[in-house]
Amino acid sequence: MRRPAFALLAIVLAPGAQARDTMSWLMPDIPPASMPVNGKPSNGFADQIVLYISARWPEVEHRFVYANPKRSWLMIERGERACVVAALRNAAREKLAYFVDTSLVPPPQLVVQPGTLSRLPLNAHGEADMEKLIADPALRGIVVERRSYGAAVDELIAGRPAGSRLETTSVGDYGRNVLKLVAHGRADYTLDYDYALQYASSRDPSIGTLATVPIAQNNKPLLGGIACPRNAWGQAAVRRIDRIVGTPEGAAAMLKAQDDWHTPASRRRYASELSEFQRQRSHPGK
Repeated sequence: MRRPAFALLAIVLAPGAQARDTMSWLMPDIPPASMPVNGKPSNGFADQIVLYISARWPEVEHRFVYANPKRSWLMIERGERACVVAALRNAAREKLAYFVDTSLVPPPQLVVQPGTLSRLPLNAHGEADMEKLIADPALRGIVVERRSYGAAVDELIAGRPAGSRLETTSVGDYGRNVLKLVAHGRADYTLDYDYALQYASSRDPSIGTLATVPIAQNNKPLLGGIACPRNAWGQAAVRRIDRIVGTPEGAAAMLKAQDDWHTPASRRRYASELSEFQRQRSHPGK
């Protein structure tokens, strides 16, 4: 027999029957950071981080939202109950969000066609001078709106001179197709991680022709993490996440998530910094 409507209502309103709190994870819409399967995380490095945390936070319902940087940070600005995964820290973002450090990220590099290499302003160490490059009216660059490329470079992009041919795009894929634009000659350069280029090259041979050049203003590893709104809810969420990852097991999981995708060159170049990050991440509040 079907239960009377008032009986069903009593069940819904009974103590303990209320819906669980919801945690919305704002996932980067680009591999190998995130590679959703049926709308859920799989084995990208951001995927592994959020899966580790959600498995140890069973009292809330976890939802995964795939969004570009512009949408993600607008949600953070509005104070919505959501946290950005794999977000680089910078001064502007720290005014909007509380952070939990989960990754030490090799810095983005300049990505160009081989024919553009001879036209780049390089220093004595073979690093590209981004300030001079951005000001060069002969070279066209393209970057993703509200994506961070490191504090020093972000500042140069924001303050670029009027004659600069560096453009921004608000595409929904964190710049996945920007690499194709450079590969096909629609732009002279962009910025991205070596592991992102490595992954994209394995899917599209034309991208494999692109070259990377280190950036003079961006030659140190960057802190990445989870960013939650700078309000009471966000502060509580960050404290809970920090307790989950602030253990030796958590630190090892955070490092492994990204190490699975590091290029051999990055592992060698930043080995000591990665080791020190893991040591510090083994305790809460670091």
